[in-house]
Amino acid sequence: EPLAPRELARAARSRRALVEQALAELAADYAGRGFQLHAVAGGYVFRTNPELAAEVRRFAAQLPVRMTRAQLETLAIVAYRQPITRPEIDDVRGVDSGPVLRTLLERELVRIIGKKEEPGRPLLYGTADKFLELFGLAALTDLPTLREFTELSPESREIYERELGVLAPEGAIEVEEEGQGESVAPAPERER
Repeated sequence: EPLAPRELARAARSRRALVEQALAELAADYAGRGFQLHAVAGGYVFRTNPELAAEVRRFAAQLPVRMTRAQLETLAIVAYRQPITRPEIDDVRGVDSGPVLRTLLERELVRIIGKKEEPGRPLLYGTADKFLELFGLAALTDLPTLREFTELSPESREIYERELGVLAPEGAIEVEEEGQGESVAPAPERER
């Protein structure tokens, strides 16, 4: 679980600036090793070197976290449009997202952040810290833009497809003129 610099400073009974300097030095020192210090979800955590993922997975005999296409779609909608209500998620997806949203809540990837000020007071959903941890993000601002995602290089597409087991969409995003919004077009299905 990531620890924030202020928590580490309190535990070490030291100044935060000194702790942050030590964290930077540790991160640099461990950069080429089997495990590394990563800044995620507002804190720091030691993680295995991504280059050794296959060996560690084999050693630990654990399967990587698998998510269904519906879970990934719903999680992406919440991440990019939060705060968002379930009916708004359903409108984007075109199907009932209740069971998928419940699973994401159970996995602590999504959380309830409040209620919308409108009739019926629907719940508002947003991403949780575990979302940032799972995807190795320090903050939501580290998420790629939709434009960056559609402009993946062939090498990036190959890595994306290999790691996630999902085909990367080609030209799935059509950007309207003058920044008037973005519309998502379904990506054509390809055979492996």
